Amino acid sequence: SSSSSASSAESAVAPDQDLLSGTHHAVIEVEGYDPINVTLNADEAPITVTNFANLADDGYYNGLTFYRIEDGFCLQGGTVGNSPSGSDPLLQPIKGEFSGNGVSNALADDFGVGTIAMARTSDPDSATSTFFITLGDNASVGKALDGQYAAFGTIDAAGMQTVNAIVSDYKAKATGQMGTIASEADQPKIASIYMVD
Repeated sequence: SSSSSASSAESAVAPDQDLLSGTHHAVIEVEGYDPINVTLNADEAPITVTNFANLADDGYYNGLTFYRIEDGFCLQGGTVGNSPSGSDPLLQPIKGEFSGNGVSNALADDFGVGTIAMARTSDPDSATSTFFITLGDNASVGKALDGQYAAFGTIDAAGMQTVNAIVSDYKAKATGQMGTIASEADQPKIASIYMVD
């Protein structure tokens, strides 16, 4: 309907001020699995949290997939086209909120298991919709990620049980470069991502 497209255009221009600070919660529903509860930290990453929330509210993620699994490193997805290139050219890129880009973000300085962060190209301000969830502790993932990617939330132990089940079920299909899953039919499907508060 025309009213829904108007509201999504407005949300892109005027972000919900309530999302620019504090703690918020989202749920990632992957087909065939228990819901994954995500705690979003807008005090550390206000731009990133607002962008993620707006995309979730617009239904952007519904029906997309996770197209990359690097066991012990990350589960990644959330791009129209489910493409490993990792960014949607129709979306406005956001500022990279991490110290390597001159932005203070304590969550991004110490990646651990169950951190959710934005994927990007070599351009620090290129993130659009693609996100990843870390599968390893700081000793195994931190060197590549700390201070270089916009972490914006965390997933609790119960959520990580679900993430690990997805990884276990699909990692054999992740035979491409950097753990990409070649066929969309073999990629775990995101039924929806929605904001709780």
